[in-house]
Amino acid sequence: MEAEKANLPYSRREHRPGAGFYLRKAKTIPVRKIILDKINNDIEPIRKLLDHVARDEKSIDAGGLTGAARSFLTALLFERLEKLLLIVCPEEKDASSYAADLALFLGKERVLYYPPLDFLAIDMFALQKEEALARLEVMTNLQVNEKIVVVTSVAALMQKVMPYKEFNQYLQVIAAGDSLDREQFGERLLAGGYRRVSLVEEKGEFSVRGNILDIFPPAEKSPLRLELFGDEIESIRRFDAATQLSTGEAAAFFVPPANEIVMNQEALELAVRNIKRRASALALSRETRSRLVETLQSGLANAINPIFLPLFYEAYEEESGFPQNRLSTFFDYLPQNTLVVLDDPLAARQTARNTEGNIDKLLFKARNSDKFYLDKESVYIDEGSIFTVLQKFPQINLTGLKLDERNAGETAVVSFETYRDNYQEQVAAGVGKEDVLLRQTAEKIKEWLSAGGKIFFLCSSTEDLHRMQHLLAAYYLPIHLLPEDQSIMRHAFIHEEKAALFLVEGKISTSFVFPALNLMFLSEEEIFGKKIQRRRLRPVREGYFLKSFGDLKERDFVVHTDFGIGIYRGLEKITVGRIENDFLVIEYAEGDKLYLPVNSLGKIQRYLGPDGYVPKIDRMGGSSWEAVKERVKKSVREVAEEMVAIYAAREVMQRDSFAPPDRIYEEFCSTFEFEETPDQAKAIEDVHMDMDGVKPMDRLICGDAGFGKTEVALRAALRTVMDGKQVAVLAPTTILAEQHFQTFSRRLKDFPVRVEVLNRFRTAAQMKSIIADIKTQKVDIAVGTHRLLQKDIEFKALGLVVIDEEQRFGVAHKEKLKKIRTLVDVLTLSATPIPRTLHLSLIGIRDLSIINTPPEDRQPIKTYVLEFDEETIKAAVEKELARRGQVFFIHDRVRSIYSVANLLTRLVPQARIEIVHGQMKAADIERAMGKFIRRECDVLVCTTIAGSGLDIPAANTIIINRADRFGLAQLYQIRGRVGRAKEEAYAYLLLPKGAMLSREALKRLQVIKEFSEPGSGFRIAYNDMEIRGGGNLLGISQSGHVSAVGYELYTELMEKTIREIKGEKISEEEALPEVQLGVSAYIPEEYVPDVHQRLVLYKRISLAGSSSEIDQIRSELKDCYGPLPLRAENLLQVIDIRNILRPLHGKKIGYDGKYLYVFFRKTSPVNPAKIISFYRKKTKELRFTPDHKLFVPLPDLAELDVLEHSLALLKMLAE
Repeated sequence: MEAEKANLPYSRREHRPGAGFYLRKAKTIPVRKIILDKINNDIEPIRKLLDHVARDEKSIDAGGLTGAARSFLTALLFERLEKLLLIVCPEEKDASSYAADLALFLGKERVLYYPPLDFLAIDMFALQKEEALARLEVMTNLQVNEKIVVVTSVAALMQKVMPYKEFNQYLQVIAAGDSLDREQFGERLLAGGYRRVSLVEEKGEFSVRGNILDIFPPAEKSPLRLELFGDEIESIRRFDAATQLSTGEAAAFFVPPANEIVMNQEALELAVRNIKRRASALALSRETRSRLVETLQSGLANAINPIFLPLFYEAYEEESGFPQNRLSTFFDYLPQNTLVVLDDPLAARQTARNTEGNIDKLLFKARNSDKFYLDKESVYIDEGSIFTVLQKFPQINLTGLKLDERNAGETAVVSFETYRDNYQEQVAAGVGKEDVLLRQTAEKIKEWLSAGGKIFFLCSSTEDLHRMQHLLAAYYLPIHLLPEDQSIMRHAFIHEEKAALFLVEGKISTSFVFPALNLMFLSEEEIFGKKIQRRRLRPVREGYFLKSFGDLKERDFVVHTDFGIGIYRGLEKITVGRIENDFLVIEYAEGDKLYLPVNSLGKIQRYLGPDGYVPKIDRMGGSSWEAVKERVKKSVREVAEEMVAIYAAREVMQRDSFAPPDRIYEEFCSTFEFEETPDQAKAIEDVHMDMDGVKPMDRLICGDAGFGKTEVALRAALRTVMDGKQVAVLAPTTILAEQHFQTFSRRLKDFPVRVEVLNRFRTAAQMKSIIADIKTQKVDIAVGTHRLLQKDIEFKALGLVVIDEEQRFGVAHKEKLKKIRTLVDVLTLSATPIPRTLHLSLIGIRDLSIINTPPEDRQPIKTYVLEFDEETIKAAVEKELARRGQVFFIHDRVRSIYSVANLLTRLVPQARIEIVHGQMKAADIERAMGKFIRRECDVLVCTTIAGSGLDIPAANTIIINRADRFGLAQLYQIRGRVGRAKEEAYAYLLLPKGAMLSREALKRLQVIKEFSEPGSGFRIAYNDMEIRGGGNLLGISQSGHVSAVGYELYTELMEKTIREIKGEKISEEEALPEVQLGVSAYIPEEYVPDVHQRLVLYKRISLAGSSSEIDQIRSELKDCYGPLPLRAENLLQVIDIRNILRPLHGKKIGYDGKYLYVFFRKTSPVNPAKIISFYRKKTKELRFTPDHKLFVPLPDLAELDVLEHSLALLKMLAE
């Protein structure tokens, strides 16, 4: 939506009397003719519809359009008409589906979705940042961009918005060359709801660093960086939020508010006055009144529930209430020639009535519980008024019914013929269902092609597209792949061939046929079942350990590889004479402190150990740390040698390769409910390559619960069974075995595979029968605990063993597993993260696939932060039960957990409720969990035990009581138990009554609420917890050793040992050279104000090992923070000097005011004769002593000269 300054021809048009002026782009002549001009003859209904629109008829009924055919017709209209389209759908889900279909036809940049705000509670604070920003993006585009389609729902239109005049007064064009007062602009942004941060990553944020100003306005696709010279904007650049690096120039852009409440002093005073008057009219207590006012004044405008918008714009009178004349409606933002498309008018009216009823119910509840609230009329437009206003715009009503054109009266009527092909529904479930569906689809396509039709076959991901290409190729169909950058609309009408089949990557809500246009749209999801699209992850800017180091806080534990574990006491600036530098302060036992210069942080790591473990602080100079390191090294060596031995034994073995994947396997893959992530697809490919080979597979798949490891195992298992062999799936606990059994049974129910489980939930007779069937190969896949390893279990043709969480098995069982490894293919699943460096070192010693894409990105989880309220709990549970789902209720206090369960029984008597907490007997926990997994219970009331690796797709509502007592990482993990399936997931974070008015709780909850899509800081907190089992690394229990030295050092030692065993040459590690040149070399606070960013930069700079890495950091700093100050440049040069000195085996370089000196080690490759002969010519006083110390006389050098001479000397020596 960038407005290039060179062509910013604005016409200022008055919108209506008293509404002020606003900006709108003047029309420009299109460069190319619209696609539809290529159609020689419009079909009769389309031509008729366009004629009615051209005659400005107020109401037109269009009938006979089904499903996505409505979106297609809307796209046709948009391409033909030079005007803005507003699509109004009955429900929120209809609107988002309609918008997604339109984006497929027209491109994402031309379609905007205007969401409703969710008024679930009447509390003063409700955090809905994403929705608020999406609404502001639409409101901005309506002022500056005429060629868009806006899709919304009835509920969104009923909610009043900020005054149109105020919005336009705030809206500002910023262009290169403009003058900008940084301070005033910063204050304006804060008032408009922007958040000041150190680095801009999200919409609605800004940052000021010296002469650099970064901002991410709601209507922009990427953040912008303004470089100023004084008050003049020298340049505007777009940049990538993940890398923080510039991506290109921009001439100008628009700055709208980032919140509908523009919180200046005047608005705040008005709101305080209104609260007092309204609270008085409601007869609320003085205490409640003053707490409301106090919270409002604490600067949390971003968190204000939008239901309280009138407080900031209208003056409340105790007799008459709010005058209701200042707030605007969404319609006030629309140009008068907007064409409204109303989808299903009857349903829309019904939704409006339901919404009104819900608001009345909400306000009634507020009135009865003595809460602060505003009248409905102040915030909403009623149902009648909505449709009266809509009638002022030209309107097309879309209905599914075919209408009688003769009895239409005043309304113009146009009838279309479109239909959905529902032949899929006639196919019975069972073996080969997908094969039958595919055959029927192929026949339909052939039929349609022979009649000259065009078919667009939509596949939801690249993998599905290639799979479908492979499957359809077997039917000899002429397939075209439509490139991503090419428009469906263009090919629908102007492709050279009349009959054609296009495979397109994308999603459409429903298949449809448009006979008059000879078009057919098919959805692969409708044939093979819907998939859940994962939200695209933002790449992480820094590596895991580096980011973790940046999150270092005072009093955290750190590890120095030479001195051991100490406590971080912060960054300290120390001045000696004229020289000042930053030092990292670490405290050891007995109060000893280590001051570490920031140019040598290479040996410092943040301590990461098992959850809750408090390490012992070492004594500086003591011998205990070295002893600990030696002990860990010895253990690491044993582990590594064992891995090498197993690998060597397997290298000499051979077996027949497995039969290649067949048609049944392809069908099975297409029934997976989710899109494979790239990591998951790679892991599946790795497993196939192992199975294609002749050496037995022994692969480890790493990735946390729900990351998709089980699907990898399932595909390997099916391929094994199809090859006539059996599969054993081993899990460490009865619960996990039951869960795997349920998952395998559910996924394989339509395939000729028998799955059984051996665990305590089976009777003795059932166990006996299953064991007999395993022996005769009537059972294809046997799931169980270590019971499967006992002598009485004999497999007739065992081909694959899948082991889940191997480190949790006992020693005796592990010995058996070791033997199995040398006999059959083994696939091990583990939930411990593995650093990339260690992964690389394991190549050729342990086959390893890592799945790093988290499950949270499958479904965004709708998160509500609410005060404890029985009605809300009842409604949430009933809503989930109504869609046949299950509910987690987390209550982390054992003594009152039974009272909570009784309350739930009273609120929802029809729910089957089970209780689980850590003080129960293991057998009782297993029984209750087993019921939940088998869906024999609806609500599981439990302590945080729910966070322990269970994956229950049917549980899609989680209610967390006393959410304020949990840490962020804990909440993130617990909440990750839901959102695993197709249904939208809900999380309710409940607080005690009155807690919403505490400033501290609110600040914390603002962070919690915003983790619907966790930022990198969250992932780190989460990963820190993942290491809590610490040391279950590579499926080997090592937690004692990990807690002794910290996770990062442990993995380093492991990596080094493995490389040694593999025979790689490892150079003897020498300490890094010391650099003491007497120059100030650090990053000034005013250049990088954020201490965490400075820590990350210091660590990165001290780890930089080459000039190119230093140059990379220099250009990043310049881009992100502006020109480097002298001291920061000095720091980079000091590291450059250190790096040149290192291969020369220098111990130290320094300057004492008279001499520049270099101390070498005995092993130095520098030739003393070369030094002396070179310098004799210039410097007579040069000295080179027998103990390898070089002294060059250079008295009274300035700082810059010291660095220059040092570099020149070292470069000469390195030649």
